[in-house]
Amino acid sequence: MNGNLIVEALRSTSVPPVVVAELSGNHRGELDHALALVDAAADSGADAVKLQTYRPDTITIDSRDDRFLITEGLWAGRYLADLYAEAMTPWEWHPALAERAAEHGMALFSSPFDETAVDFLEESIDPPLHKIASFELNHFPLLRKVARTGKPVAASVGASTGDEITEAVSLLRTEGCPLVVLLQCVSQYPADPKDFHLSSLARLSAKFDVVSGVSDHSSGHVVPVVATTLGARLIEKHLVLDRNDGSIDAGFSMEPSEFREMVDAVHSAHSALGEPKIGLNDRNHPSRRFRRSILVSGSIRKGEKLSTENLRVARPADGLSPARWDEVIGKEAACDMEPGHPLEPGDWVE
Repeated sequence: MNGNLIVEALRSTSVPPVVVAELSGNHRGELDHALALVDAAADSGADAVKLQTYRPDTITIDSRDDRFLITEGLWAGRYLADLYAEAMTPWEWHPALAERAAEHGMALFSSPFDETAVDFLEESIDPPLHKIASFELNHFPLLRKVARTGKPVAASVGASTGDEITEAVSLLRTEGCPLVVLLQCVSQYPADPKDFHLSSLARLSAKFDVVSGVSDHSSGHVVPVVATTLGARLIEKHLVLDRNDGSIDAGFSMEPSEFREMVDAVHSAHSALGEPKIGLNDRNHPSRRFRRSILVSGSIRKGEKLSTENLRVARPADGLSPARWDEVIGKEAACDMEPGHPLEPGDWVE
């Protein structure tokens, strides 16, 4: 799905949600591996690929102070600068990755983590939208920069309060962002589905007048499927070629076969939503034939009374509706009728 179609799909409910494969640091520091991830994303049914654009010095400070040490989770024991040095996607790779995505008919965009990254993305790959990571939603200089590109902005809200979300959305709109997509997110790696509170998606959309979606770091595809049924228009999930290949984010990423299963499930869930209607609109629907109707169950001679002895409510629905049972019982037969005959108007004397 190209960039223009991505934006159209975000605004529409008539097509399935936009499914984004997040590459993050799963490239293992090898361009060929990163390109293979783009290929796998396409083969797995993703509509777009997302990168993360930063350098260690644009996201943290190289310090050995304990405040910069991760103490829990997948990366416990590592310093921020060291982790980001390993996980970063080299900026010089971006054009090649965008070109490979385009060859597959996919859009590619990224999460910039500072203003210089926004300038770089705009000049090098001209993405159709920008993504703000959950820990960056209070980074107002960054929000102002992406908003001024005039492009849609998707933002994860997993680390922000309601008031902070209000301020961020207001700033984005004031600075020129034409479409805001807020992504329900649990900023834990991996995340637990029970912590998503997906029932708040509709409230998120209504309260802030935005498009909603999910950025999912949990296992499996329960969260994306449920989110789809609740109106999510963007689904973001991490992709890894092999969960055992040592990739830095492998612990909360999907392998290609799992990603394909998720995409298929999301599409099926969207299809199952259908149109808001009650009952069948088509009175000639084939399934209606197997409802019940009033059928003759015993030989009836002209002039004989119609009764429970010679009529039954049975399948198929070739005869009069059982809703008219009381109307015909006791009436006089207008003609001879044999068992199996579907009772019809004109078969009795009014």
